[in-house]
Amino acid sequence: AHKECNSITVAENLVQRDGDFLIRDSLSSPGSYVLTCQWRNAAQHFKINKKVVMLNEAYSRVEYRLEREGFDNVPALIRYYVGNRKSVSQVVGAIIFQPINRGLPLRCLEEKYGLSSHHHEALTMQERCSRKRLSLNITNGHAQDNAHGALKDRCGSQPASLNQVQERRRPLKAHQSESYLPLGCKAQPQRSPDSLLPGPFPKSPVFRTGSEPVLSPSLPRRSAELLAGQPIRGSDSQLCPKPPPKPSKVRLARLTRSPCLQPLVPPSSSSSLTDSSSTSPRLNVPPLDFTCVETPEEQEEEEEDEDKRSSFQRPIEETESTFQPAEFGSRLLPPENKPLEMVVLKRAKELLLGHDHHSIARHLLMADCQVARIVGVTPEVKGQMGVSSGLELVTLPHGRQLRLDLMERHHTMAIGVAVDILGCTGSVDERASTLNRIILVSLELKDTVGDLFAFTALMKALDLPQISRLEETWTTLRRNYTQTAISYEKTLKPFYKNLYEGTASSPSVVCIPLLLPLLTLMERPSITPEGAELWETNDQGCDIMLRHLEAARDVAHNAQIYTANTQKILQGFPCDEDLLEVFKTDFQLRLLWGSRGASVNQSDRYNKFNLILTALSRKLEPPPKTQTVI
Repeated sequence: AHKECNSITVAENLVQRDGDFLIRDSLSSPGSYVLTCQWRNAAQHFKINKKVVMLNEAYSRVEYRLEREGFDNVPALIRYYVGNRKSVSQVVGAIIFQPINRGLPLRCLEEKYGLSSHHHEALTMQERCSRKRLSLNITNGHAQDNAHGALKDRCGSQPASLNQVQERRRPLKAHQSESYLPLGCKAQPQRSPDSLLPGPFPKSPVFRTGSEPVLSPSLPRRSAELLAGQPIRGSDSQLCPKPPPKPSKVRLARLTRSPCLQPLVPPSSSSSLTDSSSTSPRLNVPPLDFTCVETPEEQEEEEEDEDKRSSFQRPIEETESTFQPAEFGSRLLPPENKPLEMVVLKRAKELLLGHDHHSIARHLLMADCQVARIVGVTPEVKGQMGVSSGLELVTLPHGRQLRLDLMERHHTMAIGVAVDILGCTGSVDERASTLNRIILVSLELKDTVGDLFAFTALMKALDLPQISRLEETWTTLRRNYTQTAISYEKTLKPFYKNLYEGTASSPSVVCIPLLLPLLTLMERPSITPEGAELWETNDQGCDIMLRHLEAARDVAHNAQIYTANTQKILQGFPCDEDLLEVFKTDFQLRLLWGSRGASVNQSDRYNKFNLILTALSRKLEPPPKTQTVI
């Protein structure tokens, strides 16, 4: 109790003004945190409550809260209350806005300063001297210098005089624009130690007013030596030399001449141009030699080059999805079908069982490449896209519709795999066999085919809570297909996790790289079928997001390599048109939601089918009944 009291006292010594706050460990509740702040000239302590929230049967998360709002982590909680100026307590009404940063834990400060009155004053003075409060208000910063150079105590958020902090600032370099320059003093050259004598600097209450452009280009530029009290602007020539002139945006007249023509300005005339530069510049053009004329062949070549330049086609921004289930001509579906029609499900199951995992993986690659526009792209489509591959288009602003289509395909494919597992209403051995086939296809997609788009869709399906909760099915898989279960746990799951964290090593052959993180990052406001993403909940979220953005550069840069790899793998591969149709998104939309439901709002479709998957999963393996203990 004495140790906790000491820590509380040290924390209270650190918060000196209304709005100051810090976060400290709670000694009475290990693992918890306490918010210490000052409000109305009194120290306040608020415990940050930690609560485990169960999202569903398989997932839970931790929430941090003070009173009402819950947050995923403490920094998010602090950002909310500081950014919105919300009171952390409805009773006290305390508002926090100035964090007290410290380089040592409170216990180290306690050991260093103790609790005596002398050490308390030293601690307070050090904290005041080390903190420089910033203000958005332009107010006078005068403070009286005394013999000891101590700072005058200030109230509110009024900034200190800039003359007091000049010694702690590094000298300004030629390319920098510093807001805290000592104002009203000239830039001094490097002086000898003998000349470094204290001298009176002219005081100025004028603060830097921002990087303001020169309003009148007709006025001459001001001298580099400033008058006392004149504000410094980072965009003027006071800090850096005059930048080079910008190139003219006016197109130059194209001079059509034969290679045998002499240059317009001979080297000997350069001196005359330099001498006459003060007047209007003129080119001394020597008389042309008309004995050298263009041949018809040269004229024809130039006309062809001109035609190529004038044949540029502006890319077309697509506004409609390429998936049109209502107009899809199917070999397996009737003109009108209901959701999950049993006849079609049975036929699709027979097609899957008639091919091994090698063939299934290549059919998936072929269907993915058609949607992602990696192979088989006509010159007309390339002209409409403005690039030669869909892997380049997804990184561009006008590739929004392709990004949405790929996200639709990815999620629909995962739902289709889940239906394949949960549709096995027979024995548990049948479901384990289906799991085994899907895992083998995932291994093939990862190691041989290099289709990471389909690989992540299959792994996403296996990671759904409706599938992962099937304990009896997974146990049967470990018993009947031990090697497959080991490969899934030891190889596929870690690789899948590292893919989304941006730390996975690339496979030897890649035909379709990981695309979903990039698609989600660029289209996050448009579609949210799966809740928060990894970079929104992970402590390393910023690093993860930056790694995915850096990988997106490689996706566009290596688009031709991915196309070549795909053509090499699919060369001479015998395609089953019926199985390829099963993997098409239009077919899956019609199969899962029916001919009418396929055109319903996307979020409604996803939410309703999530309920269907939950019902199917509980029907196969009912949840255990909890007994009430009296």
